[in-house]
Amino acid sequence: MTVTVNFSGYEGPVTCGPEETLLRAGLRAGLALPYECASGGCGSCRAQLVDGEVKTLWPDAAGLSERDRRRGNRILMCQSVPTADCTVKAPILDGPTVSREAVPERVTSRLLGRVELTPDTALFTLDFRSPIDFLPGQFMLLESPDGVRRAYSMAHPADGAGSTTVEFIIRAKPGGAASSWLFDKVQVGDEILVEGPYGRAYAQPGSERPAVCIAGGTGLAPILAITEELLVENRGRRVDLYIGARMAGDIVLLDRLARLNELGARVAVSVEDPDFAGTEPAGWAVFDDSRVGRVIDHVADDWTDLSDHDIYLAGPAGMVDAALRALVRERGASADRLFFDRFIA
Repeated sequence: MTVTVNFSGYEGPVTCGPEETLLRAGLRAGLALPYECASGGCGSCRAQLVDGEVKTLWPDAAGLSERDRRRGNRILMCQSVPTADCTVKAPILDGPTVSREAVPERVTSRLLGRVELTPDTALFTLDFRSPIDFLPGQFMLLESPDGVRRAYSMAHPADGAGSTTVEFIIRAKPGGAASSWLFDKVQVGDEILVEGPYGRAYAQPGSERPAVCIAGGTGLAPILAITEELLVENRGRRVDLYIGARMAGDIVLLDRLARLNELGARVAVSVEDPDFAGTEPAGWAVFDDSRVGRVIDHVADDWTDLSDHDIYLAGPAGMVDAALRALVRERGASADRLFFDRFIA
């Protein structure tokens, strides 16, 4: 059933198709709606349902507080599928609609390969019938037959005309519904429903500013894509790439890090395990610097003033929040030149 949605503050009604979320319908219509994770965890797309009815994909989504739920009319646009004509009051972003971003679509892919990188992390390769366009640093939602949706970032830039094969770095979460499906049930050749691309923490074109790229855990995927794009676009640009992990063995795809080093990036790694010496995987020599401790502390140690830098962050929410505090408050990083994705557990 197709319904009509009016977004207060935006011109004209928006048509919303069957099983289409308010967020995707609005983005498809060219509205500059706020969002971050697009999967219910962050609350960035919180809005007020003024009139009408919606179906909630994830009733217990962490992006809504208990106070929001008590009000009864607060919704997450990324989790709300309208079941009747409705009116939504959503925040309006400053500035013009972002025209570079491809419109999110729901398409079917096939699992082409799953390669183990560590005991709990794998490189998934999906095959698409038609080329998929996306910006370096964006992500897609992978959806199970049971309706479980999780966001995963692409680990490389798209080809010039879009990519028919797309790679994701995915870590298994003990007891996680998506992990059980992706690691234990899906077989090579099986179909996987995908929605996207989403995300605004992508490589910004045309900037001459030096860049600092910081990855924690599987946040490596979007940072790989962003760093490659920055270096290919401007080989003379300074790019410092920082990788953080708990254990040395958690650092993966060292061949790709070596490639970025060859393109001109300075690559540094921070390992929280104080006894990691002697446990380094093959290819460790790619790193210009390796230290014990938190990656954010090492970035702060290396830079006293980041006011003229572009900064890209991807990793666990705690790491990103710590980085925002340390780099903006203490190192002068410009908030409008800091692009980040929090990976919601």
